Amino acid sequence: MKKAIALVLLILVVASLLLAACGGGTTTAPTTATTTSPTSTGTTTTTPTGTTPGQTTTPTGTTPTATTGPKRGGILRGIITAGPAMMSYRGKMGPGDHTYVMPAVEYLVEPYVDEQGNRGWIPFLCESYNIDPVGKTFTYKIRKGVKFHDGSDLNADVVKWNIQQQIDSGWWQDADKVVSIETPDDYTVVIRFSEYSNQYEFNWGWTAIWSKAAWMQATGGDATTTNEKGQAWAVDHVVGTGPFKLKEYKRDASISWVRFENYWQPGKPYLDGLEFSIVTDSTTASLLLQSGNVDAWLQGSAAKDWKELEAKGFKVQSFWPGLPQALFPNTTNPNSKWQDKRLREALEYAIDKSTIANALGLGFYKPMPQIAPSTEWGYIPDLPVRSYNLTKAKQLLAEAGYPNGVKVKLLIQNTPASIDAGQSLKQYLDQAGFKTELDVADAGRYFGSVFGTGWDDLVQMFYGMDVNYLATYMSWFSSDPKSNLASFGRTPEQIAMDKQAVLIPDVAGQKAMTEKLCRYLYEEARLVPLWWVPATTVQFPYVHHEIYRHGFIRWDTENFWMDPH
Repeated sequence: MKKAIALVLLILVVASLLLAACGGGTTTAPTTATTTSPTSTGTTTTTPTGTTPGQTTTPTGTTPTATTGPKRGGILRGIITAGPAMMSYRGKMGPGDHTYVMPAVEYLVEPYVDEQGNRGWIPFLCESYNIDPVGKTFTYKIRKGVKFHDGSDLNADVVKWNIQQQIDSGWWQDADKVVSIETPDDYTVVIRFSEYSNQYEFNWGWTAIWSKAAWMQATGGDATTTNEKGQAWAVDHVVGTGPFKLKEYKRDASISWVRFENYWQPGKPYLDGLEFSIVTDSTTASLLLQSGNVDAWLQGSAAKDWKELEAKGFKVQSFWPGLPQALFPNTTNPNSKWQDKRLREALEYAIDKSTIANALGLGFYKPMPQIAPSTEWGYIPDLPVRSYNLTKAKQLLAEAGYPNGVKVKLLIQNTPASIDAGQSLKQYLDQAGFKTELDVADAGRYFGSVFGTGWDDLVQMFYGMDVNYLATYMSWFSSDPKSNLASFGRTPEQIAMDKQAVLIPDVAGQKAMTEKLCRYLYEEARLVPLWWVPATTVQFPYVHHEIYRHGFIRWDTENFWMDPH
């Protein structure tokens, strides 16, 4: 079965500079929402862990725009770095596609961050949900009164059809655990499963919902979930329940959205529309913003842009999500030199993370001494870390059988930020005895290697941070990942721990296991964490948005608004 690509949505979002966007503003959660988490006897309300959701940097010499609350009206013009290749058939949605249809598409269960920074899941298109590990059921109570853009109703039959389509298309994670999908009434869906996993809240709760009626109209009345006419129609059509309807999509140029007047959250969205220009060149994007032709640069900006535009009076915003960067040796190939732990350890001792992070990030990036940031599950306060030590790196290299150094090839992406990082890493690695050749690849070859054919030697790559760190670990590093790093090997010890991890029902136990798993990966030097790139946007002070307040997998565009300007 094809793996779900839930967190690989980051790929195209950040492909131009390996950076993602986020923002800040005011969020109103659905009034009936409650957060649930499985326990040994059913579900209980839980308070998720987290950090302060965001911060705003006020440019020097600039007075922030006074606000009294969200204003109605206006069309937000923004810059993004790509658009969808497939809009509404999950089985053919490539990396990043669902990101760009978030104004139109919503999920049964969504990630949420409250004002105190607490994180977790909330019912969204369902009023509530219940995971029962003992009875082996996942039950959704579907929200009543929700309309799709075509006027059709959201109900249990539509939800069941969507789930079945995502199973049939090969997208749904853990589909082999589904025994049946039942609809005992018009607004209840029950999934019966054969084996419990604490990942169902993410893998099954986070399910996109499209209009079944629109699909059937496109297919001439055929509800078959894999109908070829439906798939062809879905390439450039999307009919969801979200706050905005698709207005026009010019591939590789722009995508625009118009307000959905029958949106289920009263009084929302605040904006009349969204107009996104697709711009990959950072110089062009910066000039567009400075000229006033766009209101916000939502994706693709880098630290130098943040510094320069902040000084010119623009608002720079960051939230808790970010992209940890790391070096991944090829540990899948049994004949790889990286099977020697001493060589993997030497890599980390050879790199001065703080110096590189400060040079590249201009104060915005943070060095990563271990796999998890200090705010996340998996962070271990007393973990002995491998700090920069050139002498130790050379010693380990010699002990591994390379007293005169060793040739290595480092795969990086052909973007300015990635090239700058690669050259900085090469300088330090060369000093330690790693004779480094930079293999600069375009986005197709780069991501094709990372998630497909594998890489020969070393790759500099980001990994995800979203929702909570057990879900992140399972998505990126486990033996059953969503985002399969093709040459990242898993040991028998790790596989055994993975199997234990998904069976733990309580939050405390999950957190402890996350720490155990991260400790194992770090102590075994399975990857070398480098630095953290914050998700950041730049905009005029009159713009209020929270594009990544809730993580990389939710844009709450219904809450975006602008002051009169």
